[in-house]
Amino acid sequence: MSTVHFQPTNETVLLDAEDRHRMTRLYEEVLTRLDEMAMITARTLGMPPAAAADVLFHPIPSRQTGGFHAVEVLRGALVCGCYDYAQGSCFEFNPQLQEE
Repeated sequence: MSTVHFQPTNETVLLDAEDRHRMTRLYEEVLTRLDEMAMITARTLGMPPAAAADVLFHPIPSRQTGGFHAVEVLRGALVCGCYDYAQGSCFEFNPQLQEE
């Protein structure tokens, strides 16, 4: 995954022990699920393994509805692997072609 360093804009608020524990479990579960989505996408599209790319969850706006029906889950050097959950399909996306 790409590492982004955030600077808090306000004072941070420490969670109580029960909430901290729950947030830790949720965080680990989300990472596990994203890795699984990336592996399925890479396998389906014949892309290099997810370990060779950044795993992420980036919604892609739909041109037809203005909403979100697809997410980028895998970003490689030249192409991204995405999942359209409305159609139940994986597809490749090249963000560089979209900029032109």
